[in-house]
Amino acid sequence: MRPLRFATLGPAGTNSDHATRRYLDFHGIVAEVVLVRSYLDALKALRAGEIDHIVQVCAHPDVAETIERHHAEVFLVDSFIAPTKPMGVLSRAEVAEPRSVGLMVATKGYFDVSRWEVRVEEISNAEVARGLLEGRYDSGFTTLDLMDAHPGRFRLERRIGEVDVVWLVYGRDRVRQGDITAWRDSPLGRAMRQEDLPCRKVVEKDGAERDE
Repeated sequence: MRPLRFATLGPAGTNSDHATRRYLDFHGIVAEVVLVRSYLDALKALRAGEIDHIVQVCAHPDVAETIERHHAEVFLVDSFIAPTKPMGVLSRAEVAEPRSVGLMVATKGYFDVSRWEVRVEEISNAEVARGLLEGRYDSGFTTLDLMDAHPGRFRLERRIGEVDVVWLVYGRDRVRQGDITAWRDSPLGRAMRQEDLPCRKVVEKDGAERDE
């Protein structure tokens, strides 16, 4: 029997790759991480039985299509919160006045892209890092470990740091039970109960009300 296979956005070293491996480590799962160029490729592989699950960041522009395209066959089965790697805008050290910038479309809300005349969209932060190393653009939004790996080649334009984001996990078997599947003992759930915050009123079929 082959190990479980989890697909996420590549290439190696992306935030998605990093988060998927942390998720597997958290659960103590021995699984293979399959890196794909697009979530449509991952959906195709999932439906064909070539992989078992997909992990996708909530901010990715393909989230809606991933949920909707095969909604009767592919389901959301889990989610988790995990930080990205420290991120920011880097420029090549030899470029005094950057005119072009590489970015993953899901990251354009972190900084003012209008500062650059030319904007090049890539599939991942790791691809932006590769583009910077190859000199395809003057600046790029990527993970800051690129500076550590190549001292002196880049300067920091803007530091964003780590960002907490939600990661969505898809599978072929629906797990939802009842109207909602949620973590009742979550940190927020415990805090709301401890603080005795107002609860939502639910009206039962017999007309009685209960707090939820």
